Amino acid sequence: MAVLDWPASLVPARATWGLQSNTETFTSPLNRSIQTTERPGARWKVTLELPSMTADKRGRLEAFLASLGGMAGRFRLWPHARPVSAVGVGASDASLVLDFLNQAYQAQGTPAVSGALSDFRVLPSKFWPASTLVLRAGEYLEVGGELKIVTADVVSDASGGAAIPIAPPFRKAPQVNAELVLDRPRATMMLINDEYSVSVGQARISETVVIAAVEAWV
Repeated sequence: MAVLDWPASLVPARATWGLQSNTETFTSPLNRSIQTTERPGARWKVTLELPSMTADKRGRLEAFLASLGGMAGRFRLWPHARPVSAVGVGASDASLVLDFLNQAYQAQGTPAVSGALSDFRVLPSKFWPASTLVLRAGEYLEVGGELKIVTADVVSDASGGAAIPIAPPFRKAPQVNAELVLDRPRATMMLINDEYSVSVGQARISETVVIAAVEAWV
């Protein structure tokens, strides 16, 4: 089944993103000291709350959910609260208010992976403006098909290189020269169950629809 893109016209009233880590904890039977090990496989989870919709927009939502075939389907979704890097990417029209849907964006350059990863929590990158704050803590990026959050402010060096601390760790090292996606970086998601329903009231206006999904990969 093809991986679908979340429809840009379906803008949630609330989007709740979080990370689900994969850990194992051992408690000593002797002195009850605790050791916790982080394992690979941390994944994104999200809950989207869609506001009341007219018949046309409701139909688009129902058609999209039906096309997924429940948990079998996959779709690519970006964090709606931060669809674009505030520093590394600028608005193409600065007079517009930054919001979930109505802004157009244009990247200022094309940052890319600069070398092999020695630490899967740090991404070496290049092609940034020199000696500049290029990313802020809490912003998102995508590279190699994986969505990451930046865990500290990033300042480029004099040659435009930057080491970006990220979470969760990469599952697979991205290729050298792979481009960083800063405009609507996406994760591949799946629904957490096989059922959906849309309640419709007077004038064929739907009530709030809540959709929950988790990251999925092969």
